[in-house]
Amino acid sequence: MIPPAQARFGIDHPLVTVKDHPRAMQNYIRMGFSPSPVSYHPWGTVTTLMMFPNNFIELIGVDDASKFGTNAVNGFCFGRQLGAFLQRGEEGISLVALHSKNADEDYAQLTEAGLPGQGRIDFRRKMTLPDGTPDEAVVSLGLLVDETMPDASNFICHQHKPELIWVPGWQNHPNGVDGIAAVTWLAAPEELQARWETLYPGKSRVLDGVLIADSGCGELRAMDETALSRRYPGLPLPRREGQGPHGVVITLHTTKPDDLRLILEHQNIPYTELEHRLLVAPEWTGNVIFEFIS
Repeated sequence: MIPPAQARFGIDHPLVTVKDHPRAMQNYIRMGFSPSPVSYHPWGTVTTLMMFPNNFIELIGVDDASKFGTNAVNGFCFGRQLGAFLQRGEEGISLVALHSKNADEDYAQLTEAGLPGQGRIDFRRKMTLPDGTPDEAVVSLGLLVDETMPDASNFICHQHKPELIWVPGWQNHPNGVDGIAAVTWLAAPEELQARWETLYPGKSRVLDGVLIADSGCGELRAMDETALSRRYPGLPLPRREGQGPHGVVITLHTTKPDDLRLILEHQNIPYTELEHRLLVAPEWTGNVIFEFIS
């Protein structure tokens, strides 16, 4: 089912970070997504969004590394963080943003509760609405990156003009996708349990060796390789150099599984069907498994 309305610290959007943004965006279009117009961050990254009613996927890449350092806070630069992610690994989920309606209050609460933080960022991003009208998104971020596991970290995201992001015209995807149901990390449950319990007190549990946290807008899941192989048999896991927890699956809900299947077949995008789930391998999605459920 479609994830419920945006909740405090609910899944707002995973950042699928790629080396070739135009090519990755074309693959998403081939899979039946209708991305928002391309826009740019002040710190040198390029972005487009797959919008759903209550959360979205941000497909992001580096456009101009010479802008790294812009809007840096306490030595942290968002563009440099994503550039470093691409340098140390392949591509994939670099961070997951959590929903906020008050970045100052939420950031203070989470850092006081013990999550490591790098500070707050406020920025503006020029954008174009579906009718061609130019406008400017106003965003506040609270950085919550744990340097011991940077690829399983988060930031909170406060959209001050949400009507410029949750645009109805950007939410009509031919493949019928209407929300992110879950994000999964390759990790032993004990590696992420303390962090997720801080974020979601009393809302995390371990079931059959899988750590599940209910964000209020989709689940966060952590599985080791054995559990992943059991759920996704025969499917290659996202390539990655180095160690540490890292995102491997985005589970998406579709209202049109038959249309999705026809789109993938027409576009010659291979998929695996398991227990009424359609799975697209990492090579097509920016180094993350897409799991479509209905």
